[in-house]
Amino acid sequence: MKRRSYMTLVIAASLGFSLTGEAFAAKLSDLEQRKQEIQSQKSGLESNINEKEQQISELQQQQDQITVEIRKLDQTISETESKIRAKETEITKTKAEIERLRVEIKELKIRIAERTVVLEDRARSIQQSGGSASYIDVLLGAESFSDFINRATAVTTLVNADKDILEEQEKDKKQLEENEQKVKEQLANLETMLKELEAMNAQLIEKRTAKNNVMKGLVADEHEAHHTKLNLEEEQSLLESQEASIQEAIRVEQVRIAEQNRLATEAKQRAQKEATQRAAAHKEAAQTPAASTAETTRSTVTPTDSGGMFMRPAQGTFTSGFGTRDLGDHKGVDIANSASVPIVAAADGVVSRSYYSDTYGNAIFISHSINGQIYTTVYAHMSERIVQGGSVQKGQTIGYMGNTGQSFGQHLHFEIHKGPWTLGKENAVDPAQYINL
Repeated sequence: MKRRSYMTLVIAASLGFSLTGEAFAAKLSDLEQRKQEIQSQKSGLESNINEKEQQISELQQQQDQITVEIRKLDQTISETESKIRAKETEITKTKAEIERLRVEIKELKIRIAERTVVLEDRARSIQQSGGSASYIDVLLGAESFSDFINRATAVTTLVNADKDILEEQEKDKKQLEENEQKVKEQLANLETMLKELEAMNAQLIEKRTAKNNVMKGLVADEHEAHHTKLNLEEEQSLLESQEASIQEAIRVEQVRIAEQNRLATEAKQRAQKEATQRAAAHKEAAQTPAASTAETTRSTVTPTDSGGMFMRPAQGTFTSGFGTRDLGDHKGVDIANSASVPIVAAADGVVSRSYYSDTYGNAIFISHSINGQIYTTVYAHMSERIVQGGSVQKGQTIGYMGNTGQSFGQHLHFEIHKGPWTLGKENAVDPAQYINL
């Protein structure tokens, strides 16, 4: 029976080595697969970032083009406003000219009315005296030649005066008609200039409105593109950190596999050597195998932590759970404490990121490889970060509870992601499934 027992030990050692090797190989394969998935995600993010950079570049080119157009538009607006001021000055002068012409027309009408009265009086006088006969009577009534000459001169003057009055009357009438026509033309020009001024103002307002709308749209689009690019770059940075931590986990796993293989080989060799030695001793003693007592092999592997895969990361009061709440979808749990208590790593892992975030405040991301599955834990709003990178052990202090970032009161915001952390937090799971709150 002893020989059978020792042979069983040899077979069990060999079988144990095979199963252990396969298990570690499967775990390493999962890590490699996870690494490839992250690389694929990084490639997709890189493509999206390049796309956003191209979009930002195009938006900037459009803005440059619009800036040139705006510069031309501003120049046109300045020229238009200059023309408007010139037309306003011209309109003012035209109005003054029209007023002056109106005064002249009024004075002409008064003079024409006065001359008309004089001519009418003269015509009545001639008609009453018999027309031109009255002038002959004046000449014949001269007492001397000298008196005749004087009388003839006076008559000639009167006749010429009447003629001048008639000519001036006709001239003033013509001037009046011309002035009236000029006033009408000036009024028409004034109305045209006013219409042009109104059209220029309307075009000016329209151009300014169009310019403002275009600039607002471009600025908003560029701001959104920059914001999206920053989010993608942050996610890319986190993926790079997780890739580095997974690569470190692969290295550690490979070292552990090599050490396990070495130990298993040594155990197998020792078992084979002991079995050979005992078989030889049995042959020499010529003992019967049936008289021996059977031996069994029991596993001595014990859990590394009684609390499960993850341990509670901080002491305090559970204040908010996983899921929808008033402030939105809560992808973790909150643990509060009046004192700035230590924050510890919930499991063995590699720090993938230690940084300050506008939302998370002082935050640490840790990647874990547990039974071939990648997990990511997040510790946010800390007052201080103790670790900046490298491997951490379960229960190791990584920081202290605080109230940084978008936080309302001193507490720890704790997340568990089954897989890598993503911007949309699609891999987030309820920590209550793993730790006792």
